[in-house]
Amino acid sequence: MTSPAASQNLLKQAIMDCLASIPIFAQLDTDQLNRVSEHMHVLRLEPGGIVFNEGDPGEDICFVVDGTLDVLKLANGQLEQKIAVKAPGGSIGEMAIIGQFPRTATVKARTAATLLTLSRQHFDQICEAHPAIGVKILRAMARLLSQHLRDTSQELLEMLSPCG
Repeated sequence: MTSPAASQNLLKQAIMDCLASIPIFAQLDTDQLNRVSEHMHVLRLEPGGIVFNEGDPGEDICFVVDGTLDVLKLANGQLEQKIAVKAPGGSIGEMAIIGQFPRTATVKARTAATLLTLSRQHFDQICEAHPAIGVKILRAMARLLSQHLRDTSQELLEMLSPCG
């Protein structure tokens, strides 16, 4: 039987290993990953479990460790349409860390899933105590959000372009 301290160390190492595989944390060294891992929480979901609903207050960013999530958007106020699928290494809720924006979609577990979550409050604590870490994370989030915007713009252009 492992001691509580040993179990805690194993969990912390597992969290650091997961963070190292997530693009937002790719520029962090081991010491920086260790500092970030101290602020992470683990969330486990069963298939069909809701991470958050469209319109909910945005309080944290979530990182997919394992499993698959569906990102759903209300169409005409009632019908949910799948707009994205998030797999391990993916993130959801980046805008919640940057500002106090409501959730723009519902996220539901397609399969059993494990997520790491980082609250805005904990992210702010990281930024205050370790500004270099905060800058690296914010730059990575800006790149990710910029790519999302480029992808969405391209999809819109394709939808608006006349068919050959």
